[in-house]
Amino acid sequence: MESFYRSCSPCDSLMANLQHIADRIFRHLDAGHLSAGYANCMGALIDAYSDDPDFHEWADSVNGSAVEKLIACMVRKGKWNDSAWLREYVQEALKESAA
Repeated sequence: MESFYRSCSPCDSLMANLQHIADRIFRHLDAGHLSAGYANCMGALIDAYSDDPDFHEWADSVNGSAVEKLIACMVRKGKWNDSAWLREYVQEALKESAA
């Protein structure tokens, strides 16, 4: 799984970032190296980017590694369908970046 994170390079915009990360995730899923939770996270993040202005703002202000960290946290905690958890994560990240 470590090679998955090294293979994701930062992109210019979040949507490009998500597309790049999604491409890598689905390749690793097809190879059996990642759990299906990663695919669920991608769907949730794409929906959140469209529907949640706070997530959209946060996502546009961070690099790819922050998005990858979010995905890993979502999978580890099983929170890919929990919009309240995602809002809390983003609010905490915004507070940390403001400090």
